Parts: sequence; C-alpha cells; structure tokens
Amino acid sequence: MSRRPNHSNNIKGFTLIEVMIAVAVVAILAGVGWPMFEKQMARQQVSDAVIALTTVETQMAKCLLDSGAYAGCTPCGTETPSKKGHYQIKVQCDAASNAYYATATPNSTTYGQQPLAISSLGHKTGPWP
Repeated sequence: MSRRPNHSNNIKGFTLIEVMIAVAVVAILAGVGWPMFEKQMARQQVSDAVIALTTVETQMAKCLLDSGAYAGCTPCGTETPSKKGHYQIKVQCDAASNAYYATATPNSTTYGQQPLAISSLGHKTGPWP
C-alpha cells in the first residue's frame, strides 16, 4: 500500500489573517505615535530658538554692563540662523530708548513652529517653555 505524504504539516508561512492583524497593529501604533513625534519635534525646534534668544539676551546684558547702552553692541542689526538652523534670529536696537528687540522666525512651519521674541524689558512672546 502506498501512502500519500501528508503535506499539511510541512507548509510554513503566515495566513492572510495573521498578516492583516500585524498590519492593523502597526497602523494603530503609527496613528498614536505620529502626533507625539510631531509635538516632540516642535519642542526640540523651539528649544533651538530659546537657546539662541537667551544667548542674545546674555550678550546684550554684558554689553549694557560694559558700555552702558545697547546701541553699538555686536548683535545689534544682525540676522543670523540659530545653532541648528530652524530659526532666523534678528536683533534690532534703538539708541533713543536704549532698548533692543530680538525675534526668532521659523524657517519652516512643518511641525507648527511659531515665532518667538524677547525685548530688553524682558517681555517674551511666542511658545516659550
């Protein structure tokens, strides 16, 4: 008597249901994770602007202590990129009122970045942490 080999025990692979469940799980994780990723990227890019503006603030305070005025300080009238390049930092000085105003404008709004600013009076605008 010849026996037919049982091939059902030798078949290896995934069923369509198993693949569909795996894809569904990945889609759910991506759907939950993407908004978190965008928020984290926006926070990281805002921190780039905050670091740049606080550096300007420190430079301006040092200049005020050294010379007694903001006008003529090195950052006055400059426009430079932030350290990581996500923002353009612009510093304007007013000799008449002995004040400065520094702004950080985002190069892109991909992750919802917003402009930030700081003045010599300590007023801050934008999404400061």
